[in-house]
Order: sequence, then structure tokens, then C-alpha cells
Amino acid sequence: MLLFVAGQTMMAATAEASLEAAIYKEAVLGDVKGAMEDYRRLAGSPQTPRPVAARALLQLGDCLEKSGLRDQARQPYTRIAKYYSDQTDVVAQAQARLSGWEESFPAPRNLTFEQGVEGKAPPGWSVPALPKDASQWAELRRSGCRSRTGCAVVLGNSPVRVGNLYQSISAGAYRGKTIRLTAWLRMEAADAGDRAQMWLSVDRGKGKEALFENMNDRPVQTADWTQREITADIDHDATFIEFGVMTYGRGRAWVDSVSFEVVVSHQ
Repeated sequence: MLLFVAGQTMMAATAEASLEAAIYKEAVLGDVKGAMEDYRRLAGSPQTPRPVAARALLQLGDCLEKSGLRDQARQPYTRIAKYYSDQTDVVAQAQARLSGWEESFPAPRNLTFEQGVEGKAPPGWSVPALPKDASQWAELRRSGCRSRTGCAVVLGNSPVRVGNLYQSISAGAYRGKTIRLTAWLRMEAADAGDRAQMWLSVDRGKGKEALFENMNDRPVQTADWTQREITADIDHDATFIEFGVMTYGRGRAWVDSVSFEVVVSHQ
């Protein structure tokens, strides 16, 4: 028993030291990207004590906000509020960050890719990378598109071979309604298993079961333009809606003519 307690104490001390080292890396050395990787590792490890994991998530959200990725920062803050209710001080800080979030992102942006500079990440969309790295993972195109306005390419060169281009919006205007998400996709595959999948999730808050659809049963693996659609009922207690396109493998996914619309109102 004493050995177990000693082991737990040592593990907690090691995790605490790792968190402090990550904070030093961020605040003193200015290595925000490296610090974010450390925060993610700490938050994702089952060996990390809960107080340290919650603080790591808070630091991660703060880094994302400072990096201009405020919509991505919502995820770690929401995770704290959902799963770390025993860490009251950290939860209070996360909830303070989440207050007013709905007013910041009330509706989808730049769905037809009219805005932005070719070769750069499309405005209004998020890529899981710091701003200076974002265009390496997804970029706007003005040629090769299905439409005349523009399209986006999610590049298959991320370190984990999973790409993602997405948006996070408030569910306020869509509660009690049925929405339909559509997009035209095509896949330039590098390997046989490469695929693109449109996805949509609805967060209901307070640990309630959320809706998540990622088209696992109907991925796009062809180089021909293919339309995909997801229809979902938005609960009255929904808080946020996220949607986007993910790629798996080394191939490149082309995304065009995204539409997000209300098809039925149940109110």
C-alpha cells in the first residue's frame, strides 16, 4: 500500500513538473507550438492526474486563442466543463471563457470559398494547426473546382495522416429544427485506402449524449465529384454545431459548394 501511494505521488509530481515545463516553454521560450503538443499529451494521457489534465486543457485553450484559433479553443474548454466538474476552479475559468461564445460564431462562414487568397487556408474555416502552419494542411483554390467561386483542398500531409477542415457555430438559431449539410467532394488518392468523409456533430452540454455523424459507411474515394449529405435534428438544448471534412491517408480531398440549411422547423 505504501509503495502504491508513493508511486501515485511520484506520478503526480512528474505530471506537475511536465505541466510547468510546458508553461515555461510557452511563456518564456515562446515555443507555443511545442507547448501545445505537451498540453495535448498531458490531457490525453490516462496516467495524468485529473487536476493536471484539467489545467493542461485550460492552457491549451488559451494557446489556441492567442494563436488566432478561438473557435478551436472551444473544444478544450467544453471538455473541462463536461468531464472535470470536480476541478471547480478550472471549470469556473473554462466557463468564463465559454460565456459569450454563441455571439461570436452565430452562423456558417465562407461556405462557397469566395473569400480568401489562393494557396492559403480559407477564411472562416479551421485547420488543426497554428496559423503559420495552416496553409500546409489546407488551402484555397480558384482552379480545378466544380464551381466558379472557388474550392478548398485538404492536403494529406499531416504528421498523423488525418486532415480536417471544419467550422464551429452556435446552435442557437437551429434549435428545434432539422438541418441539412451538403458538399461536393472528390479524392485524389495516393493509396488504396485513402478517403474523405464529411462530418457533423452537435454538442448538448452538461455531459449529455451528442449527435455525431461522420459518413463512415459512405466515404468518398473517387476522383469524380461526388455530392454527400447529412441531415440532423437539432435538440432544443443544443449548444454548438461543428461540421467539416476529414481525410484519411496521404491523398488530397477537394471540397466545393458546401451548403448548410434549415429544411424543417419543429417549433
